[in-house]
Amino acid sequence: MKNGYYVSAYLEIDEASNVFSIGVRHDNCVALWEKRDLDVKLIRYWELERLTGHKQNAFALYNKEHCEEILGDLLKKDGLTLEDIIEIWGVPQLLADDSYLSKHQYPEYSYHSMSHLASCMFMDTELFKKESILGFNVDGGSDCTVDAYKKEDEIGEIDKYPFVGAYSMEGSKDMSLYPAYSPGVFWLYLAVYFDMREGSLMALAEASESKAYLEVENILSNKACPLESPDHAEDEILKLVKEIESYTQEDAGVKFNYFDTRFSEKENKISMVMKIIQKMSYDIMELNIEHAIEAYHIKPEETYLAMSGGFALNCPCNTHLMNKYHFKGFIAPPCVSDSGMALGIGLYAFYSKTNGAFHFKLESAYYGEKDSLEAFLEKHTFDQFIHSMDVYEPAKAAMDLMKEPIVWFDGHSEIGPRALGGRSILGDPRQQATKDTLNKIKKRQWWRPVAPIVLKEYVGDWFQDNFESPYMLHAIKIKDEKANEVIAIAHADGTARLQTMDKETRQIRLYQLMEEFYKMTDVPILCNTSLNDKGEPIINCIDEAFNFALRKNIHVMYVNGYRIQLKNHKNYTGTQPLPRQLTLSIWKNTDEYMQLYQQYNPHNVNDELMVTRIIWGLPMERLMDADNKKDAMRSVIETKMFMNKVGPIRKQKMKFIYGIFQHIKEKELQFHQVEEDYTMNDKREG
Repeated sequence: MKNGYYVSAYLEIDEASNVFSIGVRHDNCVALWEKRDLDVKLIRYWELERLTGHKQNAFALYNKEHCEEILGDLLKKDGLTLEDIIEIWGVPQLLADDSYLSKHQYPEYSYHSMSHLASCMFMDTELFKKESILGFNVDGGSDCTVDAYKKEDEIGEIDKYPFVGAYSMEGSKDMSLYPAYSPGVFWLYLAVYFDMREGSLMALAEASESKAYLEVENILSNKACPLESPDHAEDEILKLVKEIESYTQEDAGVKFNYFDTRFSEKENKISMVMKIIQKMSYDIMELNIEHAIEAYHIKPEETYLAMSGGFALNCPCNTHLMNKYHFKGFIAPPCVSDSGMALGIGLYAFYSKTNGAFHFKLESAYYGEKDSLEAFLEKHTFDQFIHSMDVYEPAKAAMDLMKEPIVWFDGHSEIGPRALGGRSILGDPRQQATKDTLNKIKKRQWWRPVAPIVLKEYVGDWFQDNFESPYMLHAIKIKDEKANEVIAIAHADGTARLQTMDKETRQIRLYQLMEEFYKMTDVPILCNTSLNDKGEPIINCIDEAFNFALRKNIHVMYVNGYRIQLKNHKNYTGTQPLPRQLTLSIWKNTDEYMQLYQQYNPHNVNDELMVTRIIWGLPMERLMDADNKKDAMRSVIETKMFMNKVGPIRKQKMKFIYGIFQHIKEKELQFHQVEEDYTMNDKREG
């Protein structure tokens, strides 16, 4: 394998999908790697949502040339071009050959699941080679973008196992795989059904005291094969939901304890459902682990637990498994969701092409982009709102956040869905008002908890379990005698979803701030929430951070080692997040969009039906044939018949996806209108 630069990309190419502003793959991301002999380094990691402003960016690119153009623009930021890249992995249309794909070594498992697995199993190759590891990919299901490109004698995408468990014995470069079950299926269904993100469902399960007296059999326990689980699971989940939704006040004390008066009846019922789903999730993961312990004679105390896939964001479950089985340690990247797919695609390619003979360690979470304060100030865009700017002093920063939350923007951004100190809002954990203020700033429900950052050396003094959580993937019980001292971070059950930080962190200024705060208060903890508005990805650029702070009436920002005090908030006219830097639509103005739209939908079939066919992978040719309206109408009827056979949760999912399509299309049109306006103004001024 040649030395040089490589790219792994979780992108998708499809003309019709681009025109309709959608995609099958979500959380699109790209990784830039450098190989030097046996050493592999991650140079940069781009999550496209940070650049487009589309949360969980799911937007196919138009064609190969369009994809190469986008990749070229990203590489340019690091002084490279496509000519510098030896190979690009993950996008079928860009493959020179497919020798790196998992189908050659593990044909029974989806490429999506193997990529997730690689992101945790190989994130520290020294551990992989020297320790025993039990790993799982547990998410909501696989995309078939790569697996659909199969040869005649290969296993088709619908026949592959969507979830995988793996055991690697100490001293071995190989993995033993087996089909696993994923609780992520339940959470995906219910996120769609209740129109609430999985994190909110998890928080609501803990926040309300309402509890159903309902014993539900493990939905997957009687299924011999994980491939059979999704349809069966949807039916059983619906039965559970409908049962609890039927409860009335008259059933209190009989079918459930009571309605918690702090919440609406709907919220209480959702909480009842999710308490059961969380318990069921524990049971399913225990089933996965017990199978591996028996099959491979595993001693958990001598074995690391590795997790990836969106369900690995379930902090209570991760901690439950660590405490029950006493694993030697926990391995997971900060980007366990599909935002980490480019990481896994790259690591699996290196594993495959070198036969495991490479060295890699994910050193931190901070591989995202950085932004220049000097370049920002040269634009003078926000001059009238800057009261003063001084060099960062940890003690002053500690005093600032004791007064009110501060914006913290420092160096390279963190990767993954959680703020880890690169793009954060920080606050004083000792005050309930901090939690209330942060939830108001973020437009979140009052009951949503706020996560803490904790100095690693003091975790054991404040929490019942003393183990590392550098990427905020554990929920650990606060010691009873300490709970009232950090009231802003405690969940209803007394736990906190903590991030641990030590002296080796790349966020050295944040570590210094925490040390000063500890000296002043005897509390080695700060409140930390992500720097973004509701429905907005984590902020990427300084302009976006200023816009946010001024709209939210935040008075002090810390940006790349400088304290910036703001003024004239009332004079700021912005009311929404700023448009991001990147658009993925092939069309550049409204006229081009309408021409393409007519080309791909000549019979003016309603958008919802078109989006349905694209997402479900149904043929589009007849709908796009302008000369054959009769066949196009047959396709419309087929689509309606298809949707009549689909379960109610999947119907709800299609409505959800269609809503995203409408939102993104509107934002793309606005983006290009702004570009047109700027162009016209430049011409006038010229």
